[in-house]
Amino acid sequence: MFIAGASATLRRLLEDQLIATGGLDGYDVSLFSTRHFTGSITNRVALFLYRVEVDEARRNIDLPRLTPTAPRRYALGLELHYLLTVWGKQAAEGEQVMLARCMDILDRHALVSGALLDPGYAWEPEDSLRVSITHLSTEDMLRLWDSLEPPYQLSIPYVVRTARLAARERPEPSITDSRSLAFVPTVP
Repeated sequence: MFIAGASATLRRLLEDQLIATGGLDGYDVSLFSTRHFTGSITNRVALFLYRVEVDEARRNIDLPRLTPTAPRRYALGLELHYLLTVWGKQAAEGEQVMLARCMDILDRHALVSGALLDPGYAWEPEDSLRVSITHLSTEDMLRLWDSLEPPYQLSIPYVVRTARLAARERPEPSITDSRSLAFVPTVP
C-alpha cells in the first residue's frame, strides 16, 4: 500500500459509489495538489492530501512472511490527511447536496479493503484503510485556505489510517549457540 494507492482508492470509491447511487450530476472526482487550486474550479469533487504523518499507534507494521522461510517484513505506518471539497457551477445548494452524498459514501465505507482497493497498486491481502472525519480547527482550516489561491470553500477534513510505505525486510537476529561469562575481579 502506498500513499498514491490510498489516494487513488478514495477517488475511485467516491466516483464508483456516486455513479451507483444516482450519478455524478456533472461533477468530476479528482485528486488535487496545490497546483490544481488555480483559476475557476467548477463541478469538481476534490480530495486534497494536505498532510502526511507517521501513525504513532502503528508506526512499524509487521507484515506476514511471503513464505515460512522468508525474512520478516515491516513497513512504516502513515496517517493521510485530506480535505474533501466540492465546487459547483452555480448554487451552493447543489454543492451541499454533493458534499453530503460524498460524506455518506465515506461514512458507509469507513473500512476500505479487498476489491474496493485500487487495483493499480500492489496490496497485501490484509491491507485495509480506515476512513474517518477528523478535527481541524477553524484557525488551521483558514490558514490552509489562505495558502491556496481560491477563496475559502466549505471543506471536510478526513484522516485515512493506516496507509503504509513499501515493505522492507527485517533482518533476523542471529541465534545464540553459547554464551561466555567473563569475571573481572575488582581491585580494592
